[in-house]
Parts: sequence; C-alpha cells; structure tokens
Amino acid sequence: MITYLHDKLKGLLLILLAVIAISFIFFGNWTPHGVDPAAGKMGVIGGRTLSLNDLVAAQRQTLLEATLETGRIPSDNDRFLAIQTWIRLLQNQAAQSAGIEPQPQQLLESIRKNPLFLKDGKYDPELFQRFTENFLSPQGFTGDRFNEAIFNDVRTRQLLLALSSTAAVFPGESEIRLQRLFGPAEAQVVRWDASKFTPPEPTIQDLEAFHKANEQAFAVPTRCTVEYVEFTATGTDDESRKKAGEAAFAFTSQFFNLPEGQTRPNFSAKAVEAKLPIKNAGPFDAADSPFPGETDPRLVAAALRLTADEPVSDFLPSKNGFLVFHLKDLQPGRLRPLAESMADVKARWQEQARLQLTDQASRNFLDRAKTELAQGRKWEEIIKAAALTSTKVPTFAPADSKPLTFPEADRIRQIVAQLEPNRVSSFVRTENGGLAVYLAQRQPVPADVATTQLPKIQAQLLNQRRSEVARDWLVGQASQPGNELPREVIQLLRGQF
Repeated sequence: MITYLHDKLKGLLLILLAVIAISFIFFGNWTPHGVDPAAGKMGVIGGRTLSLNDLVAAQRQTLLEATLETGRIPSDNDRFLAIQTWIRLLQNQAAQSAGIEPQPQQLLESIRKNPLFLKDGKYDPELFQRFTENFLSPQGFTGDRFNEAIFNDVRTRQLLLALSSTAAVFPGESEIRLQRLFGPAEAQVVRWDASKFTPPEPTIQDLEAFHKANEQAFAVPTRCTVEYVEFTATGTDDESRKKAGEAAFAFTSQFFNLPEGQTRPNFSAKAVEAKLPIKNAGPFDAADSPFPGETDPRLVAAALRLTADEPVSDFLPSKNGFLVFHLKDLQPGRLRPLAESMADVKARWQEQARLQLTDQASRNFLDRAKTELAQGRKWEEIIKAAALTSTKVPTFAPADSKPLTFPEADRIRQIVAQLEPNRVSSFVRTENGGLAVYLAQRQPVPADVATTQLPKIQAQLLNQRRSEVARDWLVGQASQPGNELPREVIQLLRGQF
C-alpha cells in the first residue's frame, strides 16, 4: 500500500523546495568559510561524520518532516531550521538504535490524519492529489523521500511517547499551583519615584564619558522623503492580492534591469501614465510611521535603504495590497559632538543617575525587609521604620481574567503568582522608577473554581514535565559518545527550552 502511494503520488509536501534557498542562507550562517561541501566535517551523529552536503539534504528532509507533523510549512527562521535539523538527526539516530519500527498501517494513518489533507475533519484524496500535482511533483522529490519523511515522523512520535511516559507530577504540586493562581491574594505595593531623587551635578568628565559611550543615542538619524503609489487588492481573497501583486510587479519592472545607456524612466510620469495616485511622505526617520494605516516597520526600513543610484523600491506588501516608493530626498544621519548635544546628554545622564539612586535605595530596603520578615518582624513595622508607604491593592486572583485597574496590574499579577505569603518581591523597574510587592496572604480557592481548574492544572503540569523530560533527554543525547554537534547548536539546545 505504501509503495502504491509512492508510485501514485510521489513525494508529499515538496512545496517546501520553493524556499530551498533558505538552506544555503541557513548553512552559510552555521558553516566555516572555505569548508568543502562534500568533505568538510560539520558534525557527527551516531558515529557518522556529516558534511555540508549531508546537512543540506538533512534540512530538506527536516522541512518535509516538520510540515508532515504540524500540517504547516515551517518558519524560515534560520535558528529554528538549524535547531530542528539537528534535533531530527538526534531523534532519528536514537529511534534507530532503539529498534523502533512503525508498521505500514501506522504510516497510512499518519497520512490520513495529516491536517494538510483533511476537509471537514476527514481525509480528502483530492486535496492530496491537487497538492501533489501543483506543488510537489514539479519539485522533483522522490517517493522514497516521502516515505522516509512519513516513517521518521511516526517513529519520532513513538520515541517521544516512550520518553514522556516516565513524566510524573509530584503529590500536592497541582494543589499548590492552583492556590497560587486562583487563591484571592491580599497584596501591598511599595513604589519608588525616580523623580524624587536628586543626583549630584555631573562634571564635564562625566558628560564626556557618557556621550562617548552613547554616541548613537544623540545622533541625528537618517531622514528621507518619498513619493509612492499603492496597488490595492480589490478583495480579501488570495486571488485579489495576487492580481494586485502582478500589477505592482509589472509597474516596478520598468525601473530595474535597464539596458546599458538607457535612462531610468521618470517615476511620477509613469505613475500618471498608469493612472495611479501619487502620495507623499516625509521627511521621516526609522522611528516614525509615515504611511497612513501601515504599522510594519519594514516599510520604513525599505524607504530608508533607497539611494540616488537606486531610488525606486521593489513592490512591498502592505495592509491593503502593495506599495512602491520613489526617493525624493535623503538627509544622511550624523553624530552630534558633545558641544551640540550638551543639553540632551546632561538630561539623559541625570535620568540614568536618578534610576541608579532609585535602584540603590530600593535594594537596600528590600534586603533588610526580607531578612526582617524571615525573623518574624511585621511588615507594617518595617515600612514605618523605613519612612515608606505601602499601598493595598484590591484583592485579586492572579489567574482571574477580570480586569485590574491599578497601575502595573499585569506585572503585579505575575509577581504575586510567584510569591509566598508574608514575603516581599525583588525590585521591579517601572517607567517612573520601580516597585516591590508584599503578599500578606492568600485566601482559599473557591470550591467551584477548584473543581473546574484543578484538572486543567494537572494536565498542564504533566505536559510541562513531559517537555522537561524530552529537553533533558535531548541535551544528554547530544553529548553522548558518537554525537558531535556544533558548539552554537549545543548552546541553543541548552538555553532555548
């Protein structure tokens, strides 16, 4: 049956090869310059030395397998692809060593349950056929590649299921988490206002050093003025956007790849000829949002990359279609000397000095408060002795969805969820200074809330423990004899989970 699928449908999910250039971008970032693609050592998996060519092939297979598993084309983020490729290599090697061999029926079920080929929750052969004809066959993936991707995907799931079967939630852990999240909390907040602190007058040496260390903060940014045209999609469907893109492509094509000696056409004249309204924006810099209704910073970045030699942009995706920019004026950025930026430098220095004084005062208090609370002294006494004000906030449960109206409410939610009763948090920086939270007590969780939420928390903790088991196994597997991964990959594996 599987062989029949190979011959009949050839290679699942190879639309991914449309982004195969990502492979070379990715491996360029992780490969020493000058490495022989066929012979250079990139790493070792299961005692087998992998060359750059091996890794390129492995990444193609990883894209297939990841799409099969999730029903979505993976992100083209370089780091994601790097980690996923090495993870798959480790998992496949471990599954092979463990002798995990999926049965043909399991492979067929994996295909039939793949989200890419489900319609109204059921497998649709027409979707499979259409996907193959339109996207996969032209890319040249073989049936063997498809078979390998299905096989590895099922085998990896069996491996992870076996690993996660050892995960467990400790007795009482769910109840503790329930109390922290849904127990109504009585909390108080101590605030420090940086504006209340007076820093010493800076010396000229202080300002010179501060300016030198933060030159870019006082620089005059690059600013530009552009005119632009918009190609608006007539509807919200893919076909409407595709037509708008084709029109934008046709318009921009006349400004690029000009024959030698041919002058670039006049942008405004061509826009008028195409009956496109011309809009203007600027001058603006990277911090501005000069295009009405647009919030994508990549549009501003693209405009700022225009030059006198290349004054016309490519057609750029926008909220309603596509934009094309033409540079009218560019004002290069420059560094400002201290004499010119003295007032800004002094103000920024004083602002930073106030924040440092705030940090110091708050930390001194909190160090003493934590020690005295542990010794049994009352919070009210500690606050009074320090001449500070502690403000009670309305009683709330951190996981309750009801809105809280006091300042920094969401940050205080997170802090309270981590605190033990009769304890004070560490200092937390805010826009105007900082704060700390004291948790007086937690009330019991209402019975109806406990009945509803405790099973959910138990399930969440179990899934979390399974992820931790998989993470620890993966880090350990990468360090096993016979496995040698690039140092950067090892660091990411240890730090990203």
